[in-house]
Amino acid sequence: MKNIFYLLLLGCTIGACKQEYATEEVAPPQKTTVKLVKAITLEESVTPTYIKASGVLMSAEEIKFSFKVGGIIKRLYFEEGQKVRKGQLLAELDMVEVDAQVLQAQNAYDKAVRDLERVERLLKDSVATLEQQQDATTGVEIAKATLNIAQFNQRYAKIVSPINGKVLKKLSENNELIAPGQPVYVLGSTGSKGAQVLKIGVADKQIVKIKPTDKANIEFSAFPQKKYPAFISEIAEEANPMTGTFDIELSLNGFFPELKNGFVGAVEILPATAEAHYRIPMNALVEGDDKQASLFVSRDGKIAQKKTVMINLIADDFFVIDTTELRSREWLIVDGAAYLSNNDSIQIIQ
Repeated sequence: MKNIFYLLLLGCTIGACKQEYATEEVAPPQKTTVKLVKAITLEESVTPTYIKASGVLMSAEEIKFSFKVGGIIKRLYFEEGQKVRKGQLLAELDMVEVDAQVLQAQNAYDKAVRDLERVERLLKDSVATLEQQQDATTGVEIAKATLNIAQFNQRYAKIVSPINGKVLKKLSENNELIAPGQPVYVLGSTGSKGAQVLKIGVADKQIVKIKPTDKANIEFSAFPQKKYPAFISEIAEEANPMTGTFDIELSLNGFFPELKNGFVGAVEILPATAEAHYRIPMNALVEGDDKQASLFVSRDGKIAQKKTVMINLIADDFFVIDTTELRSREWLIVDGAAYLSNNDSIQIIQ
């Protein structure tokens, strides 16, 4: 009986072990998903790229004109937008009061001269004293100075244009009482090379690439199909403390009457030389934040790595980064990057 019991116990133990062993399953190795992408190899470029900015068109010279003395405006001869030539009369005051002041000063001067002549004759006859002769001489000098002031005020009771220009603003009207120095017209220069200018601000990385001989074009939204040639007439030596950028003045090659002051122009400056850089197609961009961009590259063509780079310039269909940001000859993923994560396995297809 004991032998039979041990045999049964041993059989049950072996059966349990077999059953437990049979339920253990080994998980099969997971298959790595390979994602198909398109890529190009990074190549350094030294082709100059346009530096783009925008600014407002203005005149190279803008002059405010006013009368030297106050009075009633007799006539304003020009309206806003009209062209004027150098030497043309722009405006004049009613001259009654001004002419009367000149006449008064002239008569006072003539009387002082007669008084001096009389005293000098009396001095020769020992009737007048030296002191009287000196006082009379001083009186002539004072009267002459008063006459000069009156004649000066008479001359500047009229406004004559010192330049060829265009009336930008008319600030007064006929028969208006105006104070001395109050602006009547604002004139902008026209008709000479560089008369129309546009100012822009560029970053420090861009200012070092710009030279006075660089070519530039300006496009205005009012004439979208036309580009106006310009040249760099001034480059700031220090940054603008308000904006932190460097101011550049561009002058149009000639004068274009269809352009109005205040037009906003899009500027393209083409530097003569450029440092080595990478041109990254826009379809390679995954994420962007201000001057930073995220994209995917691969060194071996099998593993994708996400990189964050600094943008130097954004063009229409590409952006520019320094060659220090990425390695030359790396694969740059240009199609399929939106579906990738860092260290994903990839297969490059054409």
